[in-house]
Amino acid sequence: MDQRNNGNRIKLHFDGKRLNATENGRYAGGWDGVSGRPGHQTPEWQGDAGEGPIPQGTYDVGPLQHIGLRDEALGMLKAVGVSKGGWPGGRYAWGRSRTWLDPKADIDPSGAHRSGFSIHGGSAPGSAGCIDLTGQMDNFADFYKKTGQSADLNVSYPEYDPETSASEAPERKHKPAPEPEGEYRWEPGISSPNRRGLSLRDALRIFE
Repeated sequence: MDQRNNGNRIKLHFDGKRLNATENGRYAGGWDGVSGRPGHQTPEWQGDAGEGPIPQGTYDVGPLQHIGLRDEALGMLKAVGVSKGGWPGGRYAWGRSRTWLDPKADIDPSGAHRSGFSIHGGSAPGSAGCIDLTGQMDNFADFYKKTGQSADLNVSYPEYDPETSASEAPERKHKPAPEPEGEYRWEPGISSPNRRGLSLRDALRIFE
């Protein structure tokens, strides 16, 4: 059923640990996820570009994008210092699909300078601020494409007190991200026995 045609958009909610969906007020599914780099995944870090979790607020969820063979090959080339294409790190960093998030006007002030968020997958949990569903992204994508690919996302962290967190957190400098947060998703040199997709050798062969 295409939710764009009947006016009933899917509602998504992310609390820092899980992305849940409701349809017409009823629970429709849920997927475990994280946001932010390890050690920076709690809400007091949401103002830290490239490190902290996605800021609290509401977002429009865009249509799914799927990685192609050429995109994956270009992404893998970042391991040798070649930065091309829109999927840096390839499937290891993003999984097979993603959807971009467009922030609305009620974003937490501490994170209002940040941008470039998405919902994506990947092999290792952690991100520069995106919602990372790792191996559950495929299940979410299957669900989302059946809804008409249009949804509202609410991000809120239970029991988060901005005033208390500000007084207890160490002093940090909040700097705007120089490029979309997704560009920071992959770090060259990380290896995983569960890594899927093209190898670097395969990527280089495509351009021979």
